[in-house]
Amino acid sequence: MKSQTMDRLRKMQLAFVGKLMAGLSHEFKNHLAIIKELNGLIEDLLLLEEPGQSTTSERYKKIISGINERIAQAAEMCRFLSGFSHRMDQPLASLSVNDVLQEKIYLLRRFARQKQVDLISSFEEDLPVIYNDPSLLQFAIFCIIWPALELMAEGDRILITVARKGDSVEIIVNLVGALKRPADDTPWEDMLPEVLQILGADLSRSSDQEGNEEVVVRISSIDNSYGDYN
Repeated sequence: MKSQTMDRLRKMQLAFVGKLMAGLSHEFKNHLAIIKELNGLIEDLLLLEEPGQSTTSERYKKIISGINERIAQAAEMCRFLSGFSHRMDQPLASLSVNDVLQEKIYLLRRFARQKQVDLISSFEEDLPVIYNDPSLLQFAIFCIIWPALELMAEGDRILITVARKGDSVEIIVNLVGALKRPADDTPWEDMLPEVLQILGADLSRSSDQEGNEEVVVRISSIDNSYGDYN
């Protein structure tokens, strides 16, 4: 039974990675298509320009600036994608919760933009470094955010705050909007208790007077008994 649960967890985690990779891949294609189009425009302008002409130099500058901006955005994507990918190199590592969540939030922003939902983060700086599973932590927060994001409407907000709590770190997710919860948990939410158990993390939920939900995950270092995970 335990083996079946772990197999399911791994399949769900791979599905989580696949969703984020697919979204990022789409963004790369958009940037590369625009770069190709701008380069083609420069080529056309150069072909039309007579030797010694300079009337189009300002247009060249704007086009070059646009290309450089897209290149910078693509480089930033590569940086976050590289960090995200390397989180899976080691099941256990000393980690900065801020760095781990910044990667995850960056990769989710495209999906939030598609629904015109604001994804806002606020991180305390003086946080303890913890020893835990960085990739599984990203997956746990995904299991909280993704089902909510699918239910949110234009103008809703997801606020993610990270704060110190003694030797632990609290990740607070505020879901601000008119959520219409289904009768049953989604597959992502269904996996969350098992994921949190492996991480040694605690979770609490509450709602304010407007019905907005707050989810708090408290995580700290775990010991080497983690071997049961494999």
